[in-house]
Amino acid sequence: MKQRINLYRYTARQSVWRQYSPFPQAAIGLVLVLLVLTIFAVMDKTKLDAELRTLSNQHDQFALQLQQLSAINNESTIETLQQSVSKLEADLAVRQATMTSIKAEGAANSLGFSSHLEGLARQHFDGLWLTAIELIEGGERMGLAGFTGEPEMVPRYIRNLSNEKVFSGTEFDVFRLERLQDSAAMAFDVTAVAEVEQ
Repeated sequence: MKQRINLYRYTARQSVWRQYSPFPQAAIGLVLVLLVLTIFAVMDKTKLDAELRTLSNQHDQFALQLQQLSAINNESTIETLQQSVSKLEADLAVRQATMTSIKAEGAANSLGFSSHLEGLARQHFDGLWLTAIELIEGGERMGLAGFTGEPEMVPRYIRNLSNEKVFSGTEFDVFRLERLQDSAAMAFDVTAVAEVEQ
């Protein structure tokens, strides 16, 4: 009987991946994934850092502009307010002066000037024309201006005005009378002051 003994030992080649247990393989895969993720994270971080620097620079510029505009706005606002206050104070002073004047005239003459004008109209003379009538301080002061063909009409007209009730106590003082050039007419000015003012 024959027996064959094979002294040649067959060793099958195993792949590198089979030679190691599954845990190291998983660790290597995990390291590769982490490496790729780290590379992407670094790239994203670099990009975000650049954007952050840009936004930070823009923020600084806007903050500086805002500060400058606030300073300008505050100065112009203060100047505008001061001008408005000055204008309002001036308007108030004008209105107060007007009210004081109105009250003074109203106290002096609460009936108006119609009685003065009626008195002037009743004392009409042919040949004498009034061109200006000035009633001041509620009729306490008066001025008349006009023309006449005969100078003696002016004193007569003034004397007749004294007979009017509204002009009683009014003293007609200096009047100016002068002949117009190249004309027979004469111009006159008369002023009058009520007795209470004297």
